[in-house]
Amino acid sequence: MKLTSTILLLILCAFGYELRAQAASSKDASVQASVEVNKTTPSIKIKWPYISGITKYSIYRKTKDETSWGTIKGTVSGTDTFWIDTDVKVGNVYEYNILKVVGTQDIGVTYILSGIEIPVVHSRGNALVVVEKSLATSIATELDGYYKDIAADGWKVYSIQVLKTDSIQKVRREIQKINTQSGGIKSLIIIGHVPVPYSGDFGQGNYSSAPDGHVPDHNGAWPTDSYYAIDYDSWNDAGTNNGASRAENKNLPNDNKWDETQLPGVVKYYNGRIDLSNMSKFVKTEAELTKQYIKKAHDFRYKITQTVEKGVIDENFSGPSYGYFASSAWRNFSVMFGPKNIVEADFLTTCKNENLLFSYGVGAGSYQSCNGIGTTDDFVTNKGAIFNMLFGSYFGDWDNADNILRAPLASPENGLTNAWSGRPYSQNHQMALGEPIGYCAMVTQNNIGTYAYNVFANIVSIGLMGDPTLRLHMVAPPTNVNATALTEKKSVNISWTASTEPGVLGYYIYRSGNPLSNNYPINSIPITGTSYIDNAPFQGTNYYLVKTVKLTTSASGSYLNLSHGSEANVTNIIGNPASINTIAKQTLEVYPNPSKDAIILKFSSYTNNNKIEIFNSQGVLVKSIETTINNNLTSETIYISDLSSGFYYIKAGAISVKFIKE
Repeated sequence: MKLTSTILLLILCAFGYELRAQAASSKDASVQASVEVNKTTPSIKIKWPYISGITKYSIYRKTKDETSWGTIKGTVSGTDTFWIDTDVKVGNVYEYNILKVVGTQDIGVTYILSGIEIPVVHSRGNALVVVEKSLATSIATELDGYYKDIAADGWKVYSIQVLKTDSIQKVRREIQKINTQSGGIKSLIIIGHVPVPYSGDFGQGNYSSAPDGHVPDHNGAWPTDSYYAIDYDSWNDAGTNNGASRAENKNLPNDNKWDETQLPGVVKYYNGRIDLSNMSKFVKTEAELTKQYIKKAHDFRYKITQTVEKGVIDENFSGPSYGYFASSAWRNFSVMFGPKNIVEADFLTTCKNENLLFSYGVGAGSYQSCNGIGTTDDFVTNKGAIFNMLFGSYFGDWDNADNILRAPLASPENGLTNAWSGRPYSQNHQMALGEPIGYCAMVTQNNIGTYAYNVFANIVSIGLMGDPTLRLHMVAPPTNVNATALTEKKSVNISWTASTEPGVLGYYIYRSGNPLSNNYPINSIPITGTSYIDNAPFQGTNYYLVKTVKLTTSASGSYLNLSHGSEANVTNIIGNPASINTIAKQTLEVYPNPSKDAIILKFSSYTNNNKIEIFNSQGVLVKSIETTINNNLTSETIYISDLSSGFYYIKAGAISVKFIKE
């Protein structure tokens, strides 16, 4: 649908990160790369279509967590269409930067997170859901199901409720409290109109304009949910910036809006907001729209919604004068789906015909419209993709009535996330190797010099509308899971109907005494059948999840991928305390023991785990620590000075060992 608008983005911007030459279009400002991996003779082949006039391609490589690309890994001529990395190992993750060079200038770039059969991720960490209290009351049943859906993907779920009238400082304190008690939040999900932090001095200092280029009416402060995810306590509130048209953007001394325009610290955990308040264009109430969203998310997670691995791009600005806004879509979609599965077409028409996984639309905007894409009214009866990116004037400032950035989330189908992508560019390429979209949003928020951006990198207004725990590739779970007590309630038989997913490698079974914390499997290798006997259940109620595992191959590489778990439970079991797993198939040494300040864990061998838990003598969890232990690391230092003196159990996966805190 094409709309007319007189609102234009007027500010020119550089392409960013070492890209100063003028590419002809947003597509040309990317490299249409994809990957083929070979396990037999380990190699990663990066390929791209032939383009005339290119001098060379330069390839850099780093580890996933490094922020610097270092020296060139490889170079090929402009007539070549591939480069092969043979310096790789199966199971390791590598990140590539492919630069397209004309003469001595870089004119295009694409990033790829790649690897060969990356190990399965069982535990994803702690997720905190913060819900506005009046909304929580109206959707209590749906929230319970939503928490289980998140837990079924490997998250340990915590939840709190806050008032609309609470200060942002109070909300942040409550989040920090859970962060401390849980041993560290990895994902923050905001549901409803939880108080919205504002920050920014756009139009002054190093930022002569607002991110959408509109001065002075859009200067000042913009919504800043990342305030809740940054470990920083010295936000300033002394500046004066009152030229904005909306009262919400005006920033005055002591008005509870912060002055920082660039993020003052590192964003620590994924964060996204599902806020369907004040959307009067839609017939349904906020509670009804939120219930609808939760169902849409469930249907996607469990592969009830059948999706198409394509991305659509609808660009109504192009070329260097407009900052190559859609280049982020070109580079992301090519490494997700392959260049042949990128569609240049009308946004709503394309999404109407297929449930596309990703979309990008850009055009002149208002708070309720994006020229060439549509208006908020259009999303009342139409749908976007599952994951969306939109860019245009004004609506990136999303905390207002019927805002179009939030509109896809309120649509009857699809629309699980949306991001304002163009200033800066969104980095979503990591999703092709299994990372949640919240990880990508966090990388975008923290990006300063690693990935392509323009002058608005690392600004306070970068955010995500939607659930940050969602992933790209869903796997059909098993169905009809049943748990039955055996042998005088000392063992449990778990059975299920096989998944309909093609290429199933088998199934993992997870057991917990907490339905929102089934994080580790009780079988070390996938079960190929459809039943399993658990001979070491916990006392009382046992909650089980059964997950499908398969090898997912994308345009970026291959990784072992889990479905969400299908659940069953059984009660009145005679067994071990639920908080302490005494099955120890591996050896764990703890020293010094006793200890006052720190202990060192040494494993004889280890499979992928990223969490260590400490329980007191009553079996109560008192400390949970995110770790970097993997197949290449068999020791870890744990600090225990914050614990009281006494006996404790330390648990890592299937291993449990007692130690003494002096």
